[in-house]
Amino acid sequence: MIPSTLPYSQKGPLRGQIMAQDASVLAGLLARRLKQSKIHISTAESCTGGMVSSALTDIQGASRWFNQGWVTYSNEAKMTQLGVDESLFALEEGAAGAVSSEMAAAMAVGAAKISGAEMSISVTGIAGPTGATETKEVGLVWVGISINGEVTTKSAEFGHGDRHSNKEAFATFALRVALEVWGDHFETEEENSEEEVEEEIVSSSPDIPQALEILNDGPKSEDWQGDVAWSNGEEEPEEPKNESENILDSAISWGDE
Repeated sequence: MIPSTLPYSQKGPLRGQIMAQDASVLAGLLARRLKQSKIHISTAESCTGGMVSSALTDIQGASRWFNQGWVTYSNEAKMTQLGVDESLFALEEGAAGAVSSEMAAAMAVGAAKISGAEMSISVTGIAGPTGATETKEVGLVWVGISINGEVTTKSAEFGHGDRHSNKEAFATFALRVALEVWGDHFETEEENSEEEVEEEIVSSSPDIPQALEILNDGPKSEDWQGDVAWSNGEEEPEEPKNESENILDSAISWGDE
């Protein structure tokens, strides 16, 4: 199956800060969907080194919907652990390469197939400060999402940030893409659901406790434990109308590859 792709670009001084701040909120929103739908997820990460898995498993009760995760940093690991075809790593001109739509798709498919999870997330990119090529700059990332056998890949360019901020931005972007693809895949079910109550996140750059306060319509400090977790296992954040609104419009540019 040929994955669908969409380029995404965010550059500017607030890039890493804003993207990193809402990672836990995005993980919580995805966890809610997984739990309610009784769907399991697995991850296959390269450049992010397990950050996506960490954000998801920070959530209380993750064992109900999180299967397993891989950090396949080397080419060999991608082949032996995920079944990625060696041809994708070919050095000749025109080959996909380790950071590409094809690689993200292959990693996502491998993770879903081997783990038996209905959904998977893959991440491959160039965190820097080295690793750039003539056609691929530092800050480029490809994310692959597989849901019930349907694969989507999306790319982002985050500019020349430092290695750690790029990794954080990559992981947060992966969670954001996962939510977008989920919405596309289950669009009918979500539109017809009367139980979903949506609220808009107004702040352009809230920190995690502030974002949860907005989502929950009021402070609940007794439930906050530094990560996205709900103390009694029942209360969960309400859905924002547009989960991308806490990225400033002025810091985002959309364009074709």
